[in-house]
Amino acid sequence: MTSEEDVLAALDKPAAIYPLQQRLDPSSKSTDPLQDLLMRMRAAGKVKFDIKTGKWSRV
Repeated sequence: MTSEEDVLAALDKPAAIYPLQQRLDPSSKSTDPLQDLLMRMRAAGKVKFDIKTGKWSRV
């Protein structure tokens, strides 16, 4: 399981979900758990999603 700290560390620059998953957990076949974590972090105000570029970044 990927932690919030790992995600924040991996977001040193904005990234789309698939490249982000490859940095955090390359053996995982599904992006669903990471997507769920990112959505919870977005609700908490820790990350943001840019709809124009399709990339996640730190707040």
